[in-house]
Amino acid sequence: MLSVYIARCTRLASSDHLNVKMARQGRDMFRKLVVDVFLISALGLSIYLLNTLVVPFRRGFFCDDESLMFPYRSDTVSTPMLRFYGLALPILAFLVCEWVLFRGENEKEKLLSFNVPAWLRGFYCPLASFSFGACFIELTTNIAKVVIGRPRPHFFDLCRPSIDCSAPEWQRRYIESHEYTCTGDRTELMGDMHMSFLSGHSAWSAFTMFYLALYLEKRVIWRGTRVLRHSLQFVAVMLSWFTALSRVSDYKHHWSDVLAGYFMGMTFAVLVWTWGTDILEPRQKHRPVPSELTSIQHQQMAPPA
Repeated sequence: MLSVYIARCTRLASSDHLNVKMARQGRDMFRKLVVDVFLISALGLSIYLLNTLVVPFRRGFFCDDESLMFPYRSDTVSTPMLRFYGLALPILAFLVCEWVLFRGENEKEKLLSFNVPAWLRGFYCPLASFSFGACFIELTTNIAKVVIGRPRPHFFDLCRPSIDCSAPEWQRRYIESHEYTCTGDRTELMGDMHMSFLSGHSAWSAFTMFYLALYLEKRVIWRGTRVLRHSLQFVAVMLSWFTALSRVSDYKHHWSDVLAGYFMGMTFAVLVWTWGTDILEPRQKHRPVPSELTSIQHQQMAPPA
């Protein structure tokens, strides 16, 4: 009877300890969720205020600057298309990979009385870090655009400055922004005309696709998937590379704008993945040791008679 009583007390103590541990984990999860939502919302608000309240710096030009004489062309990769593949592809990869890795895990944690499965917790970890990185790259890019104020390659085609560049007084001198007005009829594009540096398309595509490539390297670990993993990584990187090159061929940016944006996007992807991403590791499933091997080990460990 005493042994039964002790066993029952041990089970109750173990159950109480497990409940306390789950409650603590639930509180930690809720605290992290609240902090992440607050910080991402603050970053999103900062991006909105920067785009709506800050007036970009308007840099002047030289009349003989041939880098500003390209014709205006529409985007090969539009902004909605850029946002779609930059968000949809990584999020889809997070969802599929985490579900495959944790679909057999039965351990759940409670969040406000809701059971949170392991695959959903695993999905949230890279999603939160990716969201922070996307806000960082967007805010950094917009700050550069409004501070530098570099004219785009199609500046003359859109603006059509009011000065006569063939006149001697405008030759071989820097023309300040207050010395001319734009006479072009496409007024809806004038506000974006001085935002060439740095390329937002290049920075965004480089960050999202290189982050996706790094994620695939870590999470696509099943047997026989090496070629598939490297193929998906190549497609992601080439998609970002094509986007960056199209900004030059569309005369939206100077090559230096694209190079700076692409390098910054890669740098942010490596930094956010390496030091800013916590991933949930799947539990190791140990196979039971065969009974034959166990008996052999006991025989070898037994002292000689």
